[in-house]
Amino acid sequence: MKLEPGQDQVQKYKPLLREQLKISTAVGDPNARGQRNESLAWFWSVEVDLRGPDQSWNEEFYQVHWLRAKALWDRWREEMLLVKLEMDWTCKFFLWKTTQWGDHMQESLEKHLPGHGCYAGRQSQMYSLLAQDAQAAFQDLQNVLIEAGDE
Repeated sequence: MKLEPGQDQVQKYKPLLREQLKISTAVGDPNARGQRNESLAWFWSVEVDLRGPDQSWNEEFYQVHWLRAKALWDRWREEMLLVKLEMDWTCKFFLWKTTQWGDHMQESLEKHLPGHGCYAGRQSQMYSLLAQDAQAAFQDLQNVLIEAGDE
């Protein structure tokens, strides 16, 4: 772009303000609240020469970061296992309630209490439908979790 005489050249970069120069103390206090799930900034993944005067600090920093990443990975694996188990427990609970209400229906009909039997039968049917819906929904989620576990 050619400037005409008398035109001011527009600054390419804005000047930094004092508030923008503040640093994070995450490295100084890695156990601070909210740091557990933070990932490293991109410049920590650049190849660094660890043979400098601060070699021990750099090595310790990377070791701590690796341990935190491993702990996060382990927590996610445990959570995935628990979610799968909870889905199974939910389906089994609904099937158990279906059977329980079915037994109540049989008892009511044997005692010639048709109103109680109808109510128990409806409850049994409701839990049966809940079990079917949960199994169908959880089957889709199981496929997603299996794919996520493969990565």
